[in-house]
Amino acid sequence: MNARNILNLFLISFSVFFAGISLSLLSPFYPSEALSKDVSVTQSGLVLGSVFITTIIFTPIFGKYIDILGARKFLIIGCFVVGLGNISFGFLEQVQDTKTFFALSIVIRVITAIGESAVAPAAYPLAGKQVSKENYGKAMATAEACFGVGTMFGPSLGGALYDAGGFPLPFWISGGLAIAVSILSLVFLKDDSNGYDDLDNNKKVSWLQILKAPGVLISVFALAFSGSAWAWYSASLEPWLKEGYGLSSSQTGLVLMTFGLVYTIFTPLCGFLTDRGLDGLVAMTIGNLIISVGFVFLGPIPPFQAIGGKLWLVVVSLGLQGLGSAATYLGALLYMMKSVIDAGLPDNEQTKGMVSSLWVVADCAGGYLGSTLGSIAYDNIGFENGTMAEAGALAVTVVMLCIYLLVNQCCAGGGKPDSRDPASSSDSDSEHERSRLVKEIEKEGRIYGS
Repeated sequence: MNARNILNLFLISFSVFFAGISLSLLSPFYPSEALSKDVSVTQSGLVLGSVFITTIIFTPIFGKYIDILGARKFLIIGCFVVGLGNISFGFLEQVQDTKTFFALSIVIRVITAIGESAVAPAAYPLAGKQVSKENYGKAMATAEACFGVGTMFGPSLGGALYDAGGFPLPFWISGGLAIAVSILSLVFLKDDSNGYDDLDNNKKVSWLQILKAPGVLISVFALAFSGSAWAWYSASLEPWLKEGYGLSSSQTGLVLMTFGLVYTIFTPLCGFLTDRGLDGLVAMTIGNLIISVGFVFLGPIPPFQAIGGKLWLVVVSLGLQGLGSAATYLGALLYMMKSVIDAGLPDNEQTKGMVSSLWVVADCAGGYLGSTLGSIAYDNIGFENGTMAEAGALAVTVVMLCIYLLVNQCCAGGGKPDSRDPASSSDSDSEHERSRLVKEIEKEGRIYGS
């Protein structure tokens, strides 16, 4: 990597980081602020949930048409909209009318979420371009870790800034920094496409082609359940810890930070392992298994109640979930990228943007379902029984992934083409010719600086 690639990766990572922060910044203090203006908890839930719905709607659209403006422009515009939306949200404190406050909260939050939806599909293809193929996993892990760090630490950061300077401060600081990053990206971020991209730029990809690629749907399936896990106890862990251990809100925040810390540390490690040959499907299987084990000991589940009542066990359980999430999230993204290329789809910005957007949609859908079902489970069957249900659901995904892995290996073992088959030989010749053309174009690029 040269200095230009390092600067590019730095700007891309910070854009994703602030998009992640924006996603979760307001959750610890917005409901209480809304209640002071006579906005109900249900209405606050609609505001907080609007980000998931908006992301699910707009991320696939941006992923599909990312080639129109290019990933660089999508990233810059998305980051600017995120910043502008957050700064605008900070002024809502001045609105006293209940209906106006609620309506503006929805509108501004949706606009901000549209910006967030544009960042991820652009960031991951751009990050992959900054490094060689041998370091592709580490580059994706860096960008993905920054998004995860922003998402996981957004509530803690938002709560701290809220305590320090009131309602506007978290939004004005995060929004101002996001706009600063977008301006710096406008000046310094370069997107120099290589000859390999040019060969495929004119080939359009449909969502049906993406979804039909072997390995994509199973990745979405595994990722959605993993995404539901960290959101499962988002509304129930605090009251459960307060009731069982007498922890305050700030102490609960420190406990929750375990997940984010472990996730942040192990995501780059998973990227390193994938560059050394760890298969994405194996990473997802191991990841969901570890998350399931973490849920077993979180309550712990009723069969293990005898070892309950220990706060350190809760901390270890959250750490296991952070480790498992790091493996599943990165494994799913890389396996989906590999699957669409192996299926013969063009290796260009549109394909990578669509895969990245599908990855975000699966995570958001899982998060929305997890937070909803986890709250319902807590109210109806209690915290421990709810975690047992989620542990069982994740165990089912592990079984499904193992079956898929075995079937995949059996098919791969029995489906090798006969070298004497003319059709197989023709395909091989075409691939060699393509590789030769790519190398010639890259060579010309190095010579002429194109």
